[in-house]
This record gives sequence, structure tokens and C-alpha cells, in this order.
Amino acid sequence: MLLRTQTDTTRKWNDYALVSSDYEGSKFIRNYIERFNTVSFYNEYAAIMSYFFVMGQLLAPYMRIPIHGIFIDCRFHLYWIQQSRSGKSVAYEFISKILKLCGIETELFSGGSDAGLIGSVKEVALYDEDGKPTGQVDYEVVPGVLNGYKSLLFDEASILLNDQKAYFSDKILYLQQAMAPIGSETNVLVKHLASASVKTPSGVSLWMTTFPPKDIMHHVLEKGFFQRVFLYQNDVSLETRHTTSEHRLSGAYKPVPDKLWKYEDLAEYMVQCRDEVKGRLLEAAGLTESEWDELKDGEREELAVKHAYQIFKAGPSYHAALLNALDDYYGLVRSIADDEIKETAISFLPNVENYTCIMANLIATTMKSSVITAEHVMMAKEIIYDNLYNTIIWLEQKQSVKTKKRAQAELHSWRQSFNKIDKEIHPKTGKEVVKKADLEARYATQNSVSVKTAKRRLDKLLENNRAERHMKGRVAYIQMNW
Repeated sequence: MLLRTQTDTTRKWNDYALVSSDYEGSKFIRNYIERFNTVSFYNEYAAIMSYFFVMGQLLAPYMRIPIHGIFIDCRFHLYWIQQSRSGKSVAYEFISKILKLCGIETELFSGGSDAGLIGSVKEVALYDEDGKPTGQVDYEVVPGVLNGYKSLLFDEASILLNDQKAYFSDKILYLQQAMAPIGSETNVLVKHLASASVKTPSGVSLWMTTFPPKDIMHHVLEKGFFQRVFLYQNDVSLETRHTTSEHRLSGAYKPVPDKLWKYEDLAEYMVQCRDEVKGRLLEAAGLTESEWDELKDGEREELAVKHAYQIFKAGPSYHAALLNALDDYYGLVRSIADDEIKETAISFLPNVENYTCIMANLIATTMKSSVITAEHVMMAKEIIYDNLYNTIIWLEQKQSVKTKKRAQAELHSWRQSFNKIDKEIHPKTGKEVVKKADLEARYATQNSVSVKTAKRRLDKLLENNRAERHMKGRVAYIQMNW
């Protein structure tokens, strides 16, 4: 797959420094992507995202990134928009196998109640010492799927965008809370019931895939959900589909080459990286493995925050690299001509900044380094920059189509109004004209707007040469240019 395809400058997945460098970690990433590509063909960028997804969840209990006294976690939440039958579902099958081998729980969300997401309370009968029922009950909390550390798949995430059903609007709010930094007050999902309150702290990583929904622009431009995920949109061309089909069928009755890493080998390397970070945390906290296991989640969280500065350290040019990345991101946004798109892109930037820090930390972990260097930041920046660039291009294209359709609909409305008015032939142009006041009044009535609004909209038509104004004495007439 080529990125930044809308310009002459293209970058292949294996051009990224993360993949092409000589480090042991980069060699692992190449092997990871090559193995991914035996399942989900020509989705290499998504493969890189899946690596961050898995590593983020593996390290979520142990890694906290301090930013001016606020601590963010390293989870990676992906919302992947791509045509159906183009490798999204099998990609998660690959990820799921890796996660399970790493000891990470995975769940599929296809629907369910609030209780299924947050948790519920069930009655538990009480018994006396002799095992006889006392007639009294206690209440036991049953955790929902958003509780704890795990990965959660939304295989058709378009359902979350269904504004017609309040059910899904509620789910969006729960997911936004689940994505809030672990340990923060906003990360705890609360549901008050008659018998008790259910409180669910969430360490879930969200992997959401969907075909391109028709109303996606409405949600991206006007909702806050996409400002919290890593939004990745990819259009698969017919040529790529053809190549994919050829590649797939050519592999019939052919085993996976021995040179490619097995799932177990990939998981083993990632667990080793996790264990190194965990080991540094335990050493800083002065705890053994068994002592850590006995701690409550809140106690573990306190230790992860307390020792964040010891687990990782920033290299000498780390901050300079971050600021350089920031300049590049803002440079992209400043180049946007459409004000609405620009405002949307601006709202993405805080999340882009966080993901730059997160990905740099995860890259350092993969390189088995406790120092986060400028090079790690640069590796993260390359990947994020390309995605931001492509997202902006996609939004601009969608907005252009939307604007064109809106303009066509508006012109059609004026045509209807024009056709319902008695016409005259202008003596100079020989064209059909109608009185300006009559046209404005008809348009206002037809579209349930004020005459003032109709005047303003007609002025725009005149500015765009879709209409012409002619005078006959003191009376203004309008000629339409269809």
C-alpha cells in the first residue's frame, strides 16, 4: 500500500524508519508485518497499527506517560474505515491469536445492554452456618465487558454511529469514558441501580472496523468520538483488489514459508518486551512478582504512576523531536483551505500529540530501550504524519462532494421556484426573467424560510454567476443560468 497517494510524494510501508532500521526491534516489526500479510493482504499500514494495538494493551497495566503532571496510558484505540471484504475481519483474527498467546483476553461486541458493557448487580441468597437459607439476600456485582484489561472488537463499528437509536448514542459515551486515561476520574464508568451502584474502571483497548458509512462526515465533523481514537481511512482500488485476489488464490495448497515467524514466536518477543518494562517497575517499587499479583488494581495504578519517571527516561533530544513533530502537524493543518475541515483537524491534534508520545514509548519498548530517544519520536512521527495527511485529504474530498451536492440541491430549489412564476422576456437579452421580489417570496414560502434568508441565498447565486440581475425601469428581474 502507498501512503500520501494524492501527491507526487509517496512512502511505502517498508520505507518507515520503524521498519527499515537495523535494530533488532525493527527486524521484529518486519517479521510481524510479513506474517500479518499472510492473513490480511496489502494492509501493511493496518499491520503497523495492530502492532501498536497489541503492545499498548500488553503494557497498559505498567506504563504511564507523564505530561505536565497528567499521566496518560499507552493503549491504542483504532477506528479503521475500509471497504467490505478487504481484509479487516481476518486482520483481527490475526491480532486475536497474538493477544491470546500473550495472555490477553479478547471479546467481540455485537450488541448488548448497558449492563453487558458496564456491569450489573445480581441477588445472592444468604445461608446460615448450617447451609440453610436465611431468607436474606446480598448483592454481587457482575463486571461488564468494559471492565479490566482486555481487547474489545467491534467488527461492524458503524452501528455505533446510529443516531436514530439512543442505545448506540449511550454506547458512544461509555466508550469515550473507557478511552479516558486509566486512573482518571473520567475513566470510571458508573451506573446507578436500585440496589447498588456499579463502578467499572476500564483498561480496554478498542479495535473498531467498518465499511465507509454514508453519513460518516456528520460524525467526524460534529461528534467528539473521532477525536479520541486513531482514525484510519483507506480506499482499496479495484486494481489492489485484483492483485489481492491473485495473491490469495496463488497460495492455495501452499504452506506458509518456514522463514516466516510463527504466531508463538511473535507473541514470545512481545511478552519479553512487556516483561522488561514490568521488571523495571517491580524493581523500582521493590516488589516481587507474587507481591505484585496480590495488589489491587488501584494499588498497581498508584505504583505505575509513582515510578513512571524511573521506568522510562527521555533522551537529550526527545523534547526537540516532539516539538519538531508538532510543527509538522500544525503545518499540515494550516494548509487546509476549508474552515470546517480545518477546525475538525485542529480538534484531532491533542490526540495526535498523545499518540506521538505513546507510539514513541512503545517503539522504545520494542527496541528494548529504557530511554526514549529523538529517533523513536521520529519513527512515530513519520507514521502519524502520513495518516494525518491522508485523513485531511479524505475529509477534503468528502466535504467537496458534500458541498457540490448541497449546491446542486439549492439550485434545484431555485429552479422549482422560478418555474412556478409567470415569466417575461427581457427586451435586451431575449431570455426568460421573473421579478426578483416574486422569486424571493416564492422561494421563501417553498422552503419555509424568511424573505431575508431568501434574499441572502439569491445574492450567493448572483455572486457565483448562477443568476443574473437585470433592471426594467426601477424593477429588478432575475435571469437564471442553469
